[in-house]
Amino acid sequence: MRDTLSIAPMRLNRHAAWMVAALVFAALVLPFLVYHTGVQTLGSYAGGGPWQFLADFYADLARLRPAAWVLLLGPAALVAAWRMLLAHAWPGSGG
Repeated sequence: MRDTLSIAPMRLNRHAAWMVAALVFAALVLPFLVYHTGVQTLGSYAGGGPWQFLADFYADLARLRPAAWVLLLGPAALVAAWRMLLAHAWPGSGG
């Protein structure tokens, strides 16, 4: 029983670290990937360059626009789904 209690916080810390990493990636890296993909497929961004795209992304988050929130929370949702899949597929692995 004692070992189980001491391991549980470590698992929670690992889950939290993955979620924080996904949110940081989504907030800082993913907008640039979206910008460059859009430039390659659709042409130049009418609002300006990549920094303006990032500013517009953050403004859209503040305005509670669903597309911006999906972009921000999408990687975290994928990480959560993956972690749950691993926990249910291999319950003894410690996920």
